[in-house]
Amino acid sequence: MVKVIGKIAPLEVKELEAEGETYADAKAALEGQVPEGWRLIQTLTIA
Repeated sequence: MVKVIGKIAPLEVKELEAEGETYADAKAALEGQVPEGWRLIQTLTIA
């Protein structure tokens, strides 16, 4: 007998925005908003 177990998750996408005095500050602020269990998949820098 073979047992197969899989885990599924929704493909929901949410957009977050953050600002800072420097790129590092803004990116840290953005990363700080990512909920547990989610991952940041794309960033766009606007200067």
